[in-house]
Amino acid sequence: MKILWLFNHPAPYKVDFFNELGKKTNLTVLFERASESDRNRLFYHSKATHFKPVFLKSISLGSHNNIASGFLPFLRDRTYDIIVINGWSSFTEMKAIRYLKKRKIPYVFAINGGIVPKKESFWKRKLKTKMIGGANNYLCPDLESEEYLLHYGGAKDAIALFPYSTLFEKEILEKPLSKEEKEERKKKLGLPAKPIYIAVGAFIERKNISFLLSEIWTHVSKEKELFLIGEGPLKEAYSEIIKEKSLKNVHLLPFQSKEKILDYFSVSEMSLFLTKEDIYGHVVNESLSQGCPVLGSDCSNAAKHLIKNGEDGYVFPLRDKNDFVAILEKEIPFSMRLEAIRVAKENTLEKMALTHLSFFERNLSK
Repeated sequence: MKILWLFNHPAPYKVDFFNELGKKTNLTVLFERASESDRNRLFYHSKATHFKPVFLKSISLGSHNNIASGFLPFLRDRTYDIIVINGWSSFTEMKAIRYLKKRKIPYVFAINGGIVPKKESFWKRKLKTKMIGGANNYLCPDLESEEYLLHYGGAKDAIALFPYSTLFEKEILEKPLSKEEKEERKKKLGLPAKPIYIAVGAFIERKNISFLLSEIWTHVSKEKELFLIGEGPLKEAYSEIIKEKSLKNVHLLPFQSKEKILDYFSVSEMSLFLTKEDIYGHVVNESLSQGCPVLGSDCSNAAKHLIKNGEDGYVFPLRDKNDFVAILEKEIPFSMRLEAIRVAKENTLEKMALTHLSFFERNLSK
């Protein structure tokens, strides 16, 4: 099976996925750009081993948009069995979609997540509908994203869901760490022998760390320690809040490797993800993989998709501040940690690749 995939940049988890899919297919991936300027250089660590990467020549229009050239010869190549366009929002993706539609070339439209906006101008919705509607098939990771595709003209019977993950099966714990194992790993990480809570993500407004610090953590027992891992423009603002609120049990850590972040999750009581909006949120599955339940907002597709209240974590609307605080004062049962790992094992890179392969094979057999 020969596949052509247009994608924005070589995010490591997508490179890992493409390698898995490429083990069973002849896969070429056209990357619109080599990186995104707001990503830490350590973010780009995965290498293409089982697929052909092609980096298009492009003019940057900011960290998340560009105009690329050199992709039309690939779209004209009729030897590809499957063509996948991942997203619609860059000028490159728009041009590719218009080209394929005009020539009636079948293609799959894929997204990494989507949320139907509460408000949107007539013209923006019209543009999205023109770009998203009309594909032969669709791929998305959850029901909220499916609703997004339907909202903009996708056909219900043409949409398939896939397990979305950044993790290989081998990276998921077989069972949660024992109390003794956790304390030993805390020592290796230089962490105190206290209950550890963790929030991982970019230090930007959307991730809502200011809310976590000012509205939630100020009401939590001082015996608990919160570690914020990430980088971004709001780092100084968070430092000021920590100072003003005298939050001596809050610590800012820089960007960490994937392996190190998983270690932090493995010794934490809970992972906190109170985002204002995330079309997915891989931190949820990564946390679960280490037996670390998630306390999340209902503004993340991953939290709504993977978390069941009282089973592997809790999800609340952001307005329910008291509910967040109450959960943080509770002791987390071991059964919740076991369930977290079980859920993570259902969402791996291997299963993600196999689901895509089955989807492509079904479509080729029609």
